Amino acid sequence: MGRCIRSARWKVRTARQTGYRVLQLIILSMLLLYGCGPEQPDYPQRQMPQGLMEDSVQLAAGHALFSDKCASCHGKPSEGLSGRAVFFQPPAPDFTEAHFRDSDPAYLFWRIEVGKTVEPYLSSGSVMPAWRGLTDQEIWQLVAYLKTRSE
Repeated sequence: MGRCIRSARWKVRTARQTGYRVLQLIILSMLLLYGCGPEQPDYPQRQMPQGLMEDSVQLAAGHALFSDKCASCHGKPSEGLSGRAVFFQPPAPDFTEAHFRDSDPAYLFWRIEVGKTVEPYLSSGSVMPAWRGLTDQEIWQLVAYLKTRSE
């Protein structure tokens, strides 16, 4: 009878050790996957000008800039989306999803300003041009308009 009890204890201990090892592997795998996640770009912090989001003249200027410079890639078909935009990898967002409303304005400004010229976008296949020819005010107008598209 003592032999059966020792055997049962050994089985319980082995099962417990195996469970701990599996748990350790799961935790290690999760940490590795977290560390290998998408690279977060480092961009300069900027402050959106006060009142820009409430200024209808500035928002209208942002809309006009979007229509002229951005809609062929980021618009909807009714806004002049180009047929070539369907083939972009990664696809160009149209900024109507709710999470764009909460995007950091400094990030949006930076992305418009540098386009595909920096990592991780340069190596990911982005085709967005850098809009360095726009003034800061024009870029802020675009940022404000983009944030209103997701409302």
